[in-house]
Amino acid sequence: MNINFSSIFTLIKKPLYLIYAIIIPLFIIPIIGNNRWKVFLKIQGINEKLLTLVKINFVSNFLGILLPSCTGFDAVRIYMIEKRNKQKIGAGGASVIFDRLIGFYLLSLLGVIGALVAQSHGVSSNIFFAALLINIFIFSLFFVLSNKYLYSKVTGYLLKIKWGKKIFVYITSTYSATNDFPLKKVILLTVPLILLFQLSNILCGFLIFKAFAIDLPFYFHLTFFPLISVILILPISISGFGLREGAFVYFYSLLGVDSNISFFVSLLYYLILTMIPAFIGMLLYVFGSTQFNSVKNELKQ
Repeated sequence: MNINFSSIFTLIKKPLYLIYAIIIPLFIIPIIGNNRWKVFLKIQGINEKLLTLVKINFVSNFLGILLPSCTGFDAVRIYMIEKRNKQKIGAGGASVIFDRLIGFYLLSLLGVIGALVAQSHGVSSNIFFAALLINIFIFSLFFVLSNKYLYSKVTGYLLKIKWGKKIFVYITSTYSATNDFPLKKVILLTVPLILLFQLSNILCGFLIFKAFAIDLPFYFHLTFFPLISVILILPISISGFGLREGAFVYFYSLLGVDSNISFFVSLLYYLILTMIPAFIGMLLYVFGSTQFNSVKNELKQ
């Protein structure tokens, strides 16, 4: 694959769509995503203002860009919310874990539905089976986290480990919080928000393709973006670099999209959805309030 970086400006035919795409991570995603997280936290007795959660998410995007996989910032999110709520150890981590798992489950479900539709347009049935396997895997994780028998066996073993005791005590606390998590209470409240969040991400990619004058039916994006997002969970690259670009080029080549365009779309998708929030997070981290001082101090040590 020969990528011509100098051609990006000539390939962008409708730049106004890029402006539309930028609006999504600046305004739409922070409102939807953090209202959803607020519900997960509140159900466990953690009450945080929406603006505080927005700031934590932006700063987590900044601090998480160098961590493995595209979800590295979740580890920072867990750390920061646990720091603010020491009396609820494990609960903050459980909120992020279920927030992410439900999101990926619905994303994989969208991928299954999209793959079924795309099959009738010549896309390989392997895509459908890949989406289905991912869906089953995530459902299995729900079973592992909520099964009382497995919980008692695993925590009983972890608490016997002598080395790194603090780490395993925290893991046990988080597992306890996930095992006791009132999932049924939050499903109806959060699923609409999670779906809107996922669709907002897909819409962002759709708009970037439109900027390159690629007018594919939306259901193709509904098929490929969930699969690409799940692939990016794999912690084998920094912020998903390489995996993201390869996945974009591979999947959209099935539809005859030029590899240069797919590659540039993947870069712009990352820049818009990750680097713009990370830049805002950097400003908040460097010039923001004292609520991030403990994070700064620990990073300096």
